[in-house]
Amino acid sequence: MENENNQNQEEELNLEDNEQNNNSNENMNDIENEQNNENNLQEQEEEDNQENNNYQTEDNDIMYIYEWVDSIQLSRPKKNISRDFCDCVLLAEIIKHYIPRLVDLHNYPSVSNTKHKFINWNTLNEKVLRKIGLRLTKNEISDIITCKPFAIEKLLQRVYAAIESKTGINIKNGEGPKNYYQKDNNIINNNIRNQIEYYKKILNEKDKSLQELNGIVEVLEMKLNSNLEMNNKLEENINTLTELLKSKGVNL
Repeated sequence: MENENNQNQEEELNLEDNEQNNNSNENMNDIENEQNNENNLQEQEEEDNQENNNYQTEDNDIMYIYEWVDSIQLSRPKKNISRDFCDCVLLAEIIKHYIPRLVDLHNYPSVSNTKHKFINWNTLNEKVLRKIGLRLTKNEISDIITCKPFAIEKLLQRVYAAIESKTGINIKNGEGPKNYYQKDNNIINNNIRNQIEYYKKILNEKDKSLQELNGIVEVLEMKLNSNLEMNNKLEENINTLTELLKSKGVNL
């Protein structure tokens, strides 16, 4: 009986020890988890601070983009540049402002559905951006559609440079599309002048040919008239001879 009691006491002590060890382990795990959470929060805070610093630096570097966009009259007021440009419509309008023959605005309806936004951007990517030396990846399009900070500004910087390169316009010096149109019109006018001169030359050559033909016609008409006169004289002579022969008693 005494042995049984001793054994029971030992088992109880073992259970208590195990429970204490479990509690101790749980406390240690809790402490480690708290430390990990604190470390993660600290790392996240450092990343956020670094990201904010990057945004601030980029914001200082792209002020000219905001001023540039504000200088162009678009179809709707500009409130938040990330949201304003997420459906691609305003960017299409900006490019058309400088290179009108490159963009058909009816291809870019104003939409709110993400799927339709992707369609707009893919269309612009293939039909327009590719022709001015730009190309967007799916991730870049996704960043713009989801309004990721500075995604559209980075694209606008590239478009800004591409427009200057494509058209020869110096936007920073205040040159606008009218300067480009003037250059374009000069080329068109020169082509028209060249065409006018070409057709004048052809007409002059045709005039010479017509004059030559008129001369030939006049000569032929003179020959024809001469032949008709000769025929008339011959006919008169024949009639005269016929009458003479009849008077002499010659029957014909």
